[in-house]
Amino acid sequence: MVEDKIQFIGITAYPGVIYAKCKKVKSYESSPTHHRTDLNTEERNLDAHRFLDAIQKTEVEIQNVIQECRNESGGIDLVEILNSQKEILNDPMLKDGVLERIRNNGECASLALENTVQRIYDEFIELEDEFFRDRADHIQDIGKRLSQNINNPNHSTRNKLELKEPAILVAKDLSPSELISLDKSMILGIATDHGGKTGHMAIIARNYGIPTIVGLKNFSTFIEDGEFLLLDAERGFIKRNADMEEFKSFGERCLLPLPSDSINQKALATMDGTRVFLKANLETDEECDDVIKKKAEGIGLYRSEILYIQLKSHTPTEEEQFRVYKNILKSMKDMPVVIRVFDIGADKYEVGSHEANPFLGNRGIRYLLRHTNLFKEQLRALLRASIYGKLNILIPMVSSISEVLDTKKLLQESIEELDSEGIEYSDEIALGIMVETPACALGLDEFLKHVDFISVGTNDLLQYTMAVERNNYAISSLYNPFHFVFLELLEQIVTKANKKKKPVSICGEIATDPDMTGILLAMGYRDLSVAPPFLPLIQDRIRNMKLRKQKSLYKKIKSLAREEKFYEIELLIKEDVL
Repeated sequence: MVEDKIQFIGITAYPGVIYAKCKKVKSYESSPTHHRTDLNTEERNLDAHRFLDAIQKTEVEIQNVIQECRNESGGIDLVEILNSQKEILNDPMLKDGVLERIRNNGECASLALENTVQRIYDEFIELEDEFFRDRADHIQDIGKRLSQNINNPNHSTRNKLELKEPAILVAKDLSPSELISLDKSMILGIATDHGGKTGHMAIIARNYGIPTIVGLKNFSTFIEDGEFLLLDAERGFIKRNADMEEFKSFGERCLLPLPSDSINQKALATMDGTRVFLKANLETDEECDDVIKKKAEGIGLYRSEILYIQLKSHTPTEEEQFRVYKNILKSMKDMPVVIRVFDIGADKYEVGSHEANPFLGNRGIRYLLRHTNLFKEQLRALLRASIYGKLNILIPMVSSISEVLDTKKLLQESIEELDSEGIEYSDEIALGIMVETPACALGLDEFLKHVDFISVGTNDLLQYTMAVERNNYAISSLYNPFHFVFLELLEQIVTKANKKKKPVSICGEIATDPDMTGILLAMGYRDLSVAPPFLPLIQDRIRNMKLRKQKSLYKKIKSLAREEKFYEIELLIKEDVL
């Protein structure tokens, strides 16, 4: 019989409130195949080959899911997550661990896999560091796929869970591939025992706007399939047996509504009058109407490389680009629009040749300046579209002054070409750079002499500052935005920009995290660009905070950061929000 525990506290991964019936999802279980520990030499070799064949088949399966995800909204994040899973397949911790158990212990492939996966999973989930715990789900996800391919190579790659009616999913763990393969229109909410708000499953849930609570500990063991739950992913708890009055007070709704018209007639500001500009990160030109309804004050980042996903068969032409840029600028009217030139290479799109370390290789502006015909086509398309709105061009992955000067030279060449062809363009286009390499951040005073504005790309800046690839789960604990060096670097950037009177914004993942909003304002940032679903929530946070209080909170956070007390920082922020 299920214990009569009523309320469970967890971590909000995506806000919202829902009251609905739940559907329990079984956690990963080992194959029912009879396990052996007495394989002879010939059988050990056969099972080693079975395991290696399963790795190959699993890699093909993941690649097929990647192709499907390229058509999804937020596809870039999903592809990045799945690519990191492909890397895990050949990681020595997993691959060599299984092969050693087969060859040295005489374990059959399925048992060797189960033992290795469980050992790695247990190590990760027991660590205090949230970044390791977040990625433990990948280990089980990969283990499940490999187990299926070892024991039943002809199985369907489709997840067998089917939702016959809308429900809140309840699970011990929910792997990224399980969530991707489900019909998201039937998922009203998600509640899991394990995971964190930066975990990959949580990122996928956020992309689909599904209210999600993670880190509920042993919550799933208390819940029966089909019972009704009140999931409050704004305050981070789930309640069983909510009475009718509670249900009426919440209703079935999301806590990311459009703010009322009366509120939106006022400029966005804190309670003590500090003006803040909140813009949107744009995935496709079709999202413009949505971000306008949500009262975004412009587009802080349009990732133009999304066109490589939308036009899978060929490189986007000048004309195809022009139509998209024109549509965005016209839709946003007189509001500023920042369009980042193609950021290809590394984890986003292949550049045609293998690189040992693509994150430190031919990517972003480096690639574009080595393919000037491609770059000039994009610059021409941007110039032609500039007459339809307020265009700002952003250069990614800058690490040297020459890259800015070479871009300016190509931009001038493109202007001269359009002049000779009698084609109109605006003469009020701002040129900016993304601050996402330590070289750019530390040498910012010099860079600011050559640009009109800067935008901080915190995702890459953090990984390069900490010398840790953000997709590498084995060292992901180092990918921590609360590291005191990273906090100080962010402060230095905004201080230098303000001193030179150059506009500065943050468009990275940190800006989209509502718990970071007050910290960024305390540092001195006044221009943020966030994922569209989070616009109303962050607007509400800003309107209900006092800058003076946030500065005091930030002083405490910096002190804790120097002592690397990251769990205490999370608690401090949560207390402030509540």
